[in-house]
Amino acid sequence: MIRHLYIKNFVLIDELNLDFQEGFSAFIGETGAGKSILIDAISLLRADRASTSFIAKGKDKAIVEGTFDLSNHPIALEKLKEAGFETDNEVTFTREIQSSGKSTVRIDHRIVTLGLLKDILEDEIDIHGQRDNQYLLNTGTHIHLLDEYLQITDAVQQVKEAYHVWKNLEEEKETALRETFSEADLEYFKHEIDEIEAADLKEGEEEELQEKEKQFKSLKASFEKLNAIIGGYDEDLSSKMYEMNHLVQALDDSDVFSAAKEAMNDAYYGWEDAIEQLRSVFESMDLSEEEINEMEERLFLIQRMKRRYGHTVADILACKEELEAQVARFSDREKYLQVMDEKIAKAKDTYLKLAKAVSKQRIDGRKKLDQAIASHLKDLMLEKARFETSIKTVEPNENGIDRVEFLIAMNKGEDLKPLSKTASGGELSRLMLGLKVIFTRLAGIQTVIFDEIDTGVSGPVATSIGRKMRELAQNCQVFSVTHLSPVAATAEALYFVSKSEDDGRTHTHVRQLEGDAIIEQLAMIASGEVTKTSIAAARELYERNQAHS
Repeated sequence: MIRHLYIKNFVLIDELNLDFQEGFSAFIGETGAGKSILIDAISLLRADRASTSFIAKGKDKAIVEGTFDLSNHPIALEKLKEAGFETDNEVTFTREIQSSGKSTVRIDHRIVTLGLLKDILEDEIDIHGQRDNQYLLNTGTHIHLLDEYLQITDAVQQVKEAYHVWKNLEEEKETALRETFSEADLEYFKHEIDEIEAADLKEGEEEELQEKEKQFKSLKASFEKLNAIIGGYDEDLSSKMYEMNHLVQALDDSDVFSAAKEAMNDAYYGWEDAIEQLRSVFESMDLSEEEINEMEERLFLIQRMKRRYGHTVADILACKEELEAQVARFSDREKYLQVMDEKIAKAKDTYLKLAKAVSKQRIDGRKKLDQAIASHLKDLMLEKARFETSIKTVEPNENGIDRVEFLIAMNKGEDLKPLSKTASGGELSRLMLGLKVIFTRLAGIQTVIFDEIDTGVSGPVATSIGRKMRELAQNCQVFSVTHLSPVAATAEALYFVSKSEDDGRTHTHVRQLEGDAIIEQLAMIASGEVTKTSIAAARELYERNQAHS
């Protein structure tokens, strides 16, 4: 959801800072004040196309920046993590459009691609207008929405996995049927298998040998140094230091020599102790030339095998398995194909059992969805509308054996038609609002924006639209640009959009209304004037709609 929106030099907006909360927020104001400009600005954060026409006249660039709370959108947070962002739940997204046509995208003030922005926020925000081709009009999404509503996605995932097992086996068989080998090929394959087997490779062996080689090299360097230290001491220093200490200790016992004698004696035996410690380490070193040679030969063998059969030991072993499979397919082709047919039949049977079980759940559960949607349509005064979830059997695919499509008839006596080919204008908008109360949460959308979907309606219908938006706002953040007081009176937060003129330019302003200001603006949009009568009517409308919600 959007927590904060900052806009600068965008069309008629000089600079704007807005804070938003959860729930239902409405934007009101006179026609032409710039309410839809806010929608255009938020659209940029959804990675919609940027245009220099968005830049305010006389300015070099326009900025739109939104801070989002993604705590309820784990997929978006995971995508951010994969892109290298270490962030908490609040993330800032920025679009900057320059007069040169250049557009810059930032996430938490770091420049990123437009594709990454789209990948993260495209499903976060749903902007709905009367002519928008929303996800609900895409037939391909209907099956997923039904599965989410029925909470059978785990079962559908099993169907998907079983389908790919079946199809992979069929592909393996087709590959085998296309393969043709000669006797010479077969002998060569066997030779390669024998070579890999003789190498007796094990995963992790190369890394272990490389670490051991590194230790040997380090040990060898220390070995040579220790040998020089101990040899030099034994050959040159030992006897000379002994003689020196003996001479010093032979000095008379007067106090003048006592400190020097003690220091020399300590130094001599200190050297002796240190050399003995080094000698002990030296003697414990096991630098078998034979072992070193074996290790190096083994590493050389592994490198040679990698050059021939794969980049890693795992690749080499996988290559061996493929060679063995090729030999098996060639050596006893008839038996191999028979075994493959048995595997394919078993995999297909497993898939069909799972797919039929899921299909039954869809067929049994669709009425529950239809009834829930019918209830919402009735609330929106579309009592004559009929909604039906159509399920037809199709060729097996990863989603099962069903084709799901939402059908609608808006008037009594009409035939059911695909959702994408029926209704228009206000009816379509109300229909979509009813559907979104159910499907928005299932689709993972966090913010829904309605741009004057109440055009052409009035009275009780407008009130029903407002209350339905308030209901939708229980599961997500809802914004609505509206010119109807019954809709605005239902909102939990109300923003007033106004315009002013200065130096021949028009400027758009937005402020959140509080207290009596809410009632005054509701009175103005309801009756066109602020009088005692309109104020009383607006207050009654506001209190009634707030209480009902």
